Amino acid sequence: MDQPPWTVEQILATGIMDPEFEAAWKANGSPPGHIPGGIPTFQKTVQETLPDAQQMLAASRPTNIVEREYHIPIDDTFSSRIAVCQSAISSTTPSPIVILVHGGGHCVGYPELELATARELVLAHNATCILPSYRLAPEYPFPTDVNDVFAVVQYIARKAAEKDGGILPANADPKKGFIIGGLSAGAAISNMVAQLARDLQPPLTGQFLACGVYIDPGRVPDRYKELYLSMEQNKFAPILDTEALNQYMSAYKGDKPSPPFSISQQPHSDAITSRHKLLPPVYFQVAGMDPARDDSLIYERILREECGVPTRIDVYRGVPHGFWTMYPELAVSQRRMRDAVDGVGWLLGDK
Repeated sequence: MDQPPWTVEQILATGIMDPEFEAAWKANGSPPGHIPGGIPTFQKTVQETLPDAQQMLAASRPTNIVEREYHIPIDDTFSSRIAVCQSAISSTTPSPIVILVHGGGHCVGYPELELATARELVLAHNATCILPSYRLAPEYPFPTDVNDVFAVVQYIARKAAEKDGGILPANADPKKGFIIGGLSAGAAISNMVAQLARDLQPPLTGQFLACGVYIDPGRVPDRYKELYLSMEQNKFAPILDTEALNQYMSAYKGDKPSPPFSISQQPHSDAITSRHKLLPPVYFQVAGMDPARDDSLIYERILREECGVPTRIDVYRGVPHGFWTMYPELAVSQRRMRDAVDGVGWLLGDK
């Protein structure tokens, strides 16, 4: 775990493209970071990849892992389709519960996008991983997805407390760990759910936040404005550029007067501290070429310095938003996965 960048010069240096990534990106035709064909077209394109993804994932599933699908009713019109990934080996050893929320700009995606990470957590930590679906913007703007995932978290908490089997294996134990996290939109949703769940019983014990958006660009706290550089520096980044990020957030906001971010500009830190000081520990992953990079860098400092929340952070220099999803063969992507396993281990109390 490298020392995080604190100065303007150090932060800007993380946005210089990594040579290994640059070679892979150019070999792939140097695709731009905007949304191909706009959100409606991209929604259809992504959804059409689901059957092939499910087939490939089934073929690559380790023999010592079991994956099942369930549906959790959220309201009269929607049930969350969840994938449960767990060890195939029956055991009485307590299994921590990890809820992984998929990304996709709040507008696209499906639970299977988090299966690769879930499998590693099962193998390394004997975890029981829950991967929920949620309703997507722009048809269902904020706060629909947050409410959907919060309902899943409440359901899992209730089932864990009841120890009634069913969706959860008999050894699933939230006292061993009850973590929520995800990539991109999944990280932002997880963070908002964690705030809603502060009085949940059994309580959440950690957050795993990768490449999330946590700040309204127009309301950056004054004391951090000079460090909020990534939206401009990474304006034309691969995978996700600033224009695409703004498109997603506009679709997500719907007709709300202001975007649903966790941090807003305040003359003093009291309002931020009161909302965040009781949050569980947070493990961050940050990409240097991500337009949302400085959301994580600033939010981590607020939690650690102003709210007393334990944090851990890994910064990946010279690579863009969610780089491991499109370039899994890179050494930095493989390191990112090892760090994810270690970071969740830290949330679980491993030394």
